[in-house]
Amino acid sequence: MNAIARAWYRPRQFFRAVAASLAPLSKTGQAEVWAHLPEAGRPLFAAMPRPDQRHGLEVLRMLRAAGQDHPALMQAALLHDCAKSDGVQLWHRVAVVLLKAFWPGLLARWTVEPAPPRGNWRYPFWVHANHPRRGAELAAAAGCDPLAVELIRRHQEPPGPSSDRPLADRLLAALQAADDDN
Repeated sequence: MNAIARAWYRPRQFFRAVAASLAPLSKTGQAEVWAHLPEAGRPLFAAMPRPDQRHGLEVLRMLRAAGQDHPALMQAALLHDCAKSDGVQLWHRVAVVLLKAFWPGLLARWTVEPAPPRGNWRYPFWVHANHPRRGAELAAAAGCDPLAVELIRRHQEPPGPSSDRPLADRLLAALQAADDDN
């Protein structure tokens, strides 16, 4: 992504999140989601804030438009941010972007293990930083495909082969590209 596109990415993402929070998914969109998730995974998606639901559906659609159709990838597209529903609000996300840009060391100190107690002001920042691992745990408990669980766990890892599983690496690269473009 070039510098100009990157500069417009976050403001566009912010305004899309605000617009997405105003209306639920259409019946067509919801049917599309349900077609890709196991029944036990549907409550995870339903618990996500509307902007995250819309984002997951848009990532899925981008992948499908690119010719991707692996069932585990579709599950991961929909649920990769499911753990953020545990207290991460829009203003926390804005703060994370700003902190990453201007005070990354401070953000790193706020997100170290162990998790702060729920209700602590640092908790949403910790959840945001640890959402890949936590989302993978939730997806596994909901009976999602083990490969989807791996993709969710790894979706914020640096790109490139990092395992001896070329299919997983290829699907991860596709998920990361669609997530970054949306």
